[in-house]
Amino acid sequence: MNILPAAPKLLLLISMCWLGVQPLEAQASLGPYEHGSGIKSQGAGGISYAYGEDAIPLVFNPALAATLDDRNDLGVSVFLPTPAGELEGNLLGFDDRYPGDGQTIYPIPQGGMVRRLDERWSFGVSLASAGLGPDYTRNPYQRFGGSPRSSLTFVSSGAALALAWRPQRDHAFGLAINPGYQLLRLQGLQFLDSELPPFGASDTPERTTDRGFDGSFTFGTTLGWHGLILPTVAGGLSYRSKTWTQKHRQYRGLLPDRGSLELPAIWGGGLAWMPTPALTLGVDFQRYEFEHERAFGNRFSNLSEGNFLGSKNGPGFGLKNLDAYKFGLSWLVSPSLTLRAGYIEATPPTRPSETLFNILASVNTGRHYTAGFTWALEGLEVSAFCAYAPEGRINGENSIPLIYGGGEANTTFGTRSFGLSFGWGFGEHSPID
Repeated sequence: MNILPAAPKLLLLISMCWLGVQPLEAQASLGPYEHGSGIKSQGAGGISYAYGEDAIPLVFNPALAATLDDRNDLGVSVFLPTPAGELEGNLLGFDDRYPGDGQTIYPIPQGGMVRRLDERWSFGVSLASAGLGPDYTRNPYQRFGGSPRSSLTFVSSGAALALAWRPQRDHAFGLAINPGYQLLRLQGLQFLDSELPPFGASDTPERTTDRGFDGSFTFGTTLGWHGLILPTVAGGLSYRSKTWTQKHRQYRGLLPDRGSLELPAIWGGGLAWMPTPALTLGVDFQRYEFEHERAFGNRFSNLSEGNFLGSKNGPGFGLKNLDAYKFGLSWLVSPSLTLRAGYIEATPPTRPSETLFNILASVNTGRHYTAGFTWALEGLEVSAFCAYAPEGRINGENSIPLIYGGGEANTTFGTRSFGLSFGWGFGEHSPID
């Protein structure tokens, strides 16, 4: 099969382009994740389990490789977030609001490909990034002893190398391995590096903040299924494992378990109804298991129980699990034009008691409104999307310890986003109907 020698070359080309432009800062709207996987999915409310129109959603359901013809995809989404923190009733300073007005534009590249190996087997690659990255030119933590500016840079970039098997025409199973690389940098948290009681909060205070970029390799796996339940109804299920990650040793005095920062497992499923060949209506459910990962799930109250920062049960961001309900449609208006729209309802993971540190990880969006289109030319698809997530607000409850002057920390976060992608090199194989 002559596609086998071409596949590694294409993968190398896409990987070089992707790695060359991957951001040093990132920001997303469902925790550290984008609301959808790929420009087409992002225009259709993020649906990506039972319905996929390009190679990027393989990151969530590798079985979709069996539903696609040979293709290549390359694109970029751009996020324009509006994070902010507020401190009120704090004895160490006046009530104030701190907008995240440093970096405000976050490009997130994406790419992928699919190759049909024969009638039963397909191979695909999806490249994507996740992350958090608010940047405060006025540091909310300066009153506690931090430097004038604070920021978090957390970027986890990786590939899903997917193999899909179709035992019969209407059903497919997929497996993906997910290697990647992760970068972390924190600035402006000098109030945590004290060695003097009662202010000492870390078991390794010299490794809490301003240690530059620290990189770690990551690895995970994904299992998925896709199939026709009825002649006009498709279903999809998938489980994406946690991302096993090397510890960030430069920040072992801040992160739990001596530098552990691992992305959570994600699982979910969806249905896609095709009442006519030109119209698809989809619904997805996704669960992000933040509570099971120490850095994301451990609460700040662990500190008062004798668990210092950096210890196995030391404080983290204290996030709850996030549930996302996604609704989308894709309408083939003409052979050249496809229109998309969607809506997402998500449960904000930030707890009111954990807002002090979540100023650096504002993830409060609950609703998303999306729209998009594809214009098909001869041998080329041009796709675009835009999305709006209204500002979400979490008011703190007993969020600032008395040792730091008491009071409350409140967080707000909203975002607008848009993106553009190109698809090309379509083969002659027929995907699953």
